[in-house]
Amino acid sequence: MKNYYIHTLHIILFLTIASCNNQDVDRKHVTVSLLPQKHMVSNLLPSDFKITTMVTKGYSPATYSPTPNQIKNLNTSFLYLQIGNIGFEQAWIDKFSDINPQLKLENTSEGINFIREDDFVHGDHIHKGGIDPHIWTSPKTMKKLLYNTTKILTSYIPELEKEILQNSKRLEKELNSLDSLYKETLRPYKGQSFIIFHPAYTYLARDYGIQQISIEHKGKEPSAKWLSEIIQTIKNQNIKAIFVQEEFDKRNAEIIAKELNIEIIEVHPLKENYEQEMRTLLNNLVKALNK
Repeated sequence: MKNYYIHTLHIILFLTIASCNNQDVDRKHVTVSLLPQKHMVSNLLPSDFKITTMVTKGYSPATYSPTPNQIKNLNTSFLYLQIGNIGFEQAWIDKFSDINPQLKLENTSEGINFIREDDFVHGDHIHKGGIDPHIWTSPKTMKKLLYNTTKILTSYIPELEKEILQNSKRLEKELNSLDSLYKETLRPYKGQSFIIFHPAYTYLARDYGIQQISIEHKGKEPSAKWLSEIIQTIKNQNIKAIFVQEEFDKRNAEIIAKELNIEIIEVHPLKENYEQEMRTLLNNLVKALNK
């Protein structure tokens, strides 16, 4: 019932704002979907630009609904950079155009080598079109997102092209360093598995030769049989830890960890400081995979 009233409030506010969007857009106001995008765009543009993030800390980008204040602020943004294929964008992006007809919508996922299935079912949501949306969680795919974001920003803000390109080269160097570090560090663990509640690192696992096993099984709470299979995998591969994210229930991970006396490690695929989080994640992967 609570969710119903919240949704109703959002719709009322949406209709109110959409009916009176006479405010001029701010050419120094850019909106993004996720915090890792904010980190990237903030480092590409001068500090006097306002970068708004829609999915805030601690929330899932699959099921998030914007707050009334976010909807109101969207009315002044001139550019929206989509990450592509997340449930939040699929549900709201058309409404954003109605709220702010001057808003330019650009998808930064063009050219990504997507991981596909008939439909990706993750917990309480389905990724329509069969595309796993977590493209930002691998340094390799993040480099493509940087290229696309740089291209979009220079096309809309040509007067800052030189500065944006210089900043992009610096970020590219950081991502190349991360990419090389992941390749070298994870090479000895090729084919080994790590356990996580929600499968957020599918691209990372593909790009660096390891296997991701999610406790959340085919979008549902794990059955006793699936939990038994995971426990056996942990024993067979001597896996030292289970990864969990703050946005999801930790109870099943805690059951497994307690039974096997292994560590639970919280990971943050939506953290704003991308480089810092990816370096921390790599250290945790080695800890979890180590024999």
